[in-house]
Amino acid sequence: MEGIQFLKQYSGHHVYFEAFEEATKINDYIDGTGLAIKSEIAGSLRRKKEIVKDIDILATSKEALKLMDAFVNYDGVREVIAKGETKTSVVLKSGINVDLRVVKEEEFPYALHHFTGSKEHNTAMRHRAKSMGIKMNEYGLFKGDHLIERKEEEEIFSKLGLLYIPPELREDMGEIEAAEKGEIPVLVEEKDIKGVFHVHTTYSDGRNSLEDMVRKARDLGYKYIAITDHSKSAFYANGLTEEVLLRQWEEIDELNKKYSDIVILKGIESDILPDGSLDYEEEILKRFDVVVASIHSHFRMSKEEMTKRVIKALENKYTKILGHPTGRLLLARDSYEIDVYAVIDAAAHYGKIIEINSNPFRLDLDWRYIKYAKEKGVKFAINPDAHSVDGLEDVKYGVGIARKGWLEARDVINTYEVEEVLSILRNM
Repeated sequence: MEGIQFLKQYSGHHVYFEAFEEATKINDYIDGTGLAIKSEIAGSLRRKKEIVKDIDILATSKEALKLMDAFVNYDGVREVIAKGETKTSVVLKSGINVDLRVVKEEEFPYALHHFTGSKEHNTAMRHRAKSMGIKMNEYGLFKGDHLIERKEEEEIFSKLGLLYIPPELREDMGEIEAAEKGEIPVLVEEKDIKGVFHVHTTYSDGRNSLEDMVRKARDLGYKYIAITDHSKSAFYANGLTEEVLLRQWEEIDELNKKYSDIVILKGIESDILPDGSLDYEEEILKRFDVVVASIHSHFRMSKEEMTKRVIKALENKYTKILGHPTGRLLLARDSYEIDVYAVIDAAAHYGKIIEINSNPFRLDLDWRYIKYAKEKGVKFAINPDAHSVDGLEDVKYGVGIARKGWLEARDVINTYEVEEVLSILRNM
């Protein structure tokens, strides 16, 4: 029954990365027609929501009807729902709905802001404008009947006495108040990431060898990588026995000699056992550079039991990072029952790092909790949870979630240089 309700709740929804890939192709196609003066992805995709219902594209054109004709003839279109000069709606072969809106060039900044949303953010912005004697809608800012011309979206915010608010923050969660005070954070960017801590290889359930993963990390410009295959209790994922661990460590030592431009850390993704303990005896645990502690079994414990289980793992002196903290799989499995705020408080108390898992089907920790954790002083690691060389590139999705959580580079330890990272891990 729970499964049926889950399917109903998320029917017609799509994970961010699938929708974004489709939207990027469509936007590139629109640009390639030569019929659009400019076009941009808007809506919840622009805000980097982890689950979206549809794709919104906004364009300006002097040949709107021709642009709409070209749009409905896009190769990925399965069905045309409605077609007009200012709005056309289609369904893609992938099942995703797409709305293309064409506006006048002078309306574009206002329409981009409006159709980016969220509704709650837009309502708060309109209230602010009204308090200043200004009418605000998708067509412009108006003083009486006079349009206050603005060429860029950023200028809308400045006219209302605000710093520019990045799209990711537009959820009516304090961003307008922060913009008024000049306190909008300089959000972390993908280029800030210097290394990653959650990587699997063929030693457990990964699809590429340890050296393949190291080479790919070097290609991406990373300065360090932690190899964190599954621990021995993870029989379903070919978890590493002590004997296999020793072999892996020997290979890591050899690769550290071979590659002078990257540091390879000895890590593990240790299962958090039902009683909150970690895999392996202390003699093994103390030899890891980094332990990512994660739950992979016994999901149906009570909220109180699960919370105690995770907090006990955080108490363990060998735990460095809490992996995918709520266990959710987007559009497939809800989070297990857990008091996330209590877990965050414990991470702050014990000085532990919380992972933002960048796997596009996880994106866990949920961005709605991240700002609270930041305010508590918790540091984060944006990790790919990569099981292949391609998976290392998923970091960009975690960066999007970090940005929605108001994180700056200083809040994310894998933006630090390797010497500082090693110092942090050793002194935790």
